[in-house]
Amino acid sequence: MGYDWFQVVFLGRFLNLDLAIKEELNHRQFSLYEPSVTPRVLHHWYQMGIISDRRIDGKGWSKFSFTELVWIKLIIRLREFGLSLDKIKIAKEDLSKYAVEDTYSMFPLLDFYLLYARSYKHSVELRIFEDGHLLIGRISELQNSRPHHTNGKNFISLSLNEVIKELIRKVSARYLLDPREEVQAQLEVTLSSELLQTKLISFEGRIQKVNPTFLTD
Repeated sequence: MGYDWFQVVFLGRFLNLDLAIKEELNHRQFSLYEPSVTPRVLHHWYQMGIISDRRIDGKGWSKFSFTELVWIKLIIRLREFGLSLDKIKIAKEDLSKYAVEDTYSMFPLLDFYLLYARSYKHSVELRIFEDGHLLIGRISELQNSRPHHTNGKNFISLSLNEVIKELIRKVSARYLLDPREEVQAQLEVTLSSELLQTKLISFEGRIQKVNPTFLTD
């Protein structure tokens, strides 16, 4: 019997684990800064069930979780490709498939692959078909998807990795930053400081003096 990565890792572990990061991903703390999504558009999406209106009595400013911002960005992309809201709603239902089994998440599949893409730097794609149905997964999973999922139909392919990168630059979601990227950024700032007259770097037990002009070129 073959090893089913999705069955073991998502259904067997992630879906049933009480992780702090899942709660953080679904904490409604961000405002929406999308010029194309006006209050009127947002209200229409609420009415259509494309996104959930979780304001008290439908009043006040909307706050969104990071995962919801990812979903809104995906809606915008799909609308640019001409997909109707009715079909986008079908895609939403596919992403929400396991929500009843997860305490924190409205989009457990999206949370799972979002964290996977950030942790392992592997490509994760969404494939949305003509009827609105959606598949999400690693490239290897999608290539091996059962024939009845695709049935020879055309699909729109979106990179989840690119959407995540774009959003992280816009909002303060430090828990999703790659620790190596943060250390590198801090190192670059420190080394470029004019207050430092001598730059010494220790690497594998050796001390190396760095030419300050080289750092600023």
